[in-house]
Amino acid sequence: MPTYDAYCRAPLVDPACVALPDSAVHIEGSLERLIHRALDTVDLVAISPLDAVIATKLGGYADLPSMPNLTAVRAHLPARPRMFLDAVRAGMMIASANKSKNAMVEVLDAMRAFAQALPDIGEPTLTPVGADALRVTAELYRRTGQKFLLTLLERLRVQLPDVAGMFHSFPFIKVFTPEPVREDAMDEASQYFRRMRMLGTGAITADALAITAQMAMFSGSARDASASKIGVTALQRYHGIPHGAFSADPYLAGRDPAAATDLPAICAQLEAMHDLLAASGDVTFAERMERITENALSNVFQENGLCARQAVNRLAAEETCLVAPAVHAQSTALLRALYAVRRSVWMAKAENELAMFLPYESVCLVRMDGTPVRATARKTGENEMTITVETRQPVEFALSMFVPGYAHSAGVSLNGAKPTPAECGRLFTLRRRFETGDTVMLRLDCQPFMESGFRGSASVYCAAYLMALPLPDENAAWQYALDEDSKPTVTWENGRPRVRVDACDAPAWRARGGKIPPPPQGCDLGEAYELTLLPYADTLGRIAAFPRASRNV
Repeated sequence: MPTYDAYCRAPLVDPACVALPDSAVHIEGSLERLIHRALDTVDLVAISPLDAVIATKLGGYADLPSMPNLTAVRAHLPARPRMFLDAVRAGMMIASANKSKNAMVEVLDAMRAFAQALPDIGEPTLTPVGADALRVTAELYRRTGQKFLLTLLERLRVQLPDVAGMFHSFPFIKVFTPEPVREDAMDEASQYFRRMRMLGTGAITADALAITAQMAMFSGSARDASASKIGVTALQRYHGIPHGAFSADPYLAGRDPAAATDLPAICAQLEAMHDLLAASGDVTFAERMERITENALSNVFQENGLCARQAVNRLAAEETCLVAPAVHAQSTALLRALYAVRRSVWMAKAENELAMFLPYESVCLVRMDGTPVRATARKTGENEMTITVETRQPVEFALSMFVPGYAHSAGVSLNGAKPTPAECGRLFTLRRRFETGDTVMLRLDCQPFMESGFRGSASVYCAAYLMALPLPDENAAWQYALDEDSKPTVTWENGRPRVRVDACDAPAWRARGGKIPPPPQGCDLGEAYELTLLPYADTLGRIAAFPRASRNV
């Protein structure tokens, strides 16, 4: 990736943050382990050129795959633009990493072929790849300045659905069930129902968020710029699930904690959050990305395969607990999602401002004012992250750390000095002349807390972790309501929280058809029990959204 200033190219709106070169960031710790679990799902026989490039970058391997044949892939147009765009994106990543002008010329020639084929790509075929088409086109323009790419962006804007308008007047305010319609019917109503079926599919809904971010940087329109946040707010209001993602199985499924989110939707949401963070710099997108990663995404990986449908409340025998070997499409989605997370850990906010948005152990290698700088982030305690700086010579720059909103309070200490209070939910920026040996420590006070959900239900969190009552088998007790006045307490074991909370029996909350119904309301507080909750990612059958119980005064 170019430096921040080089990545800003008129007339596109400057991004708030720019991802660093892949070679500049080395991930360690828990995120590295998650990445390797995704890499383990890859079928080397069926791997695509794009999967191979992303896997190489995620794995930290030195040698990139060879350049794909971008002349041959034109045969996929106009019928199969996904295969074409994946190959072009792979070629762009290889050309950029190798700094090969000849390879970049091949990429540009391929995109000219895409521009020529675009009029023959109908909306049903273009929309599922619209986010990727915009990502590739915009990044190519920022890198090369080729004017035909601006024309291509405008044509994409015209041919894609008006997703900004969809989010401003959000139509999916309840569980979405597509209208049955003949595929060959061409009347206006049939076309509308087919469009809604497509846009109500979770993965494409997430892509629509990414499209709004890309369009906002092309158009400069306030309407486009505001659509992303309005869309996230609407999705959270009508389909938000405590694990951080919105429900989609595969269509938008409402807020019932038993509703699932499928793997394509989880992964597409993480990609979209990266795009929204880069475009706006809004740190709430980083916090949502961490919540999805630590809960819904992490729980996908099981000992014997993938649990591809994530439901917050489910019995051990429910079909959403099914674990199966990964298939190619799932591996592809996981690689792309984790690549988006990886690129969001460290970003450049300006030419001489480095920002850490996600609290994962890592090493960042950059140049500040021409001086090589190494920033190493390590966990030095529970809810404590220390960045150690090494420089070839003293150099002035700004170092920012995101202080997550889930913390009760936070403090930042420079070189072991007395901590300075830091506002939660914001970036803490330290601008100074750094030299080798400087340390910046962020310490969070992360107390367990409750959030209200569907029908007044309660979910317990500690840091980014959603806490759950594990149900290891069909005989495990689960009919509990949480004391709404309870103050949860936490202990940490091997870096994982265990939360204790007061609860009572909720005998009226009974399974229906082998599934857990929505938590009931108006529970009276009976004899108190102490429940021990584990991180959502460490469970399979579970309860993570409970009814509330109050004292009947």
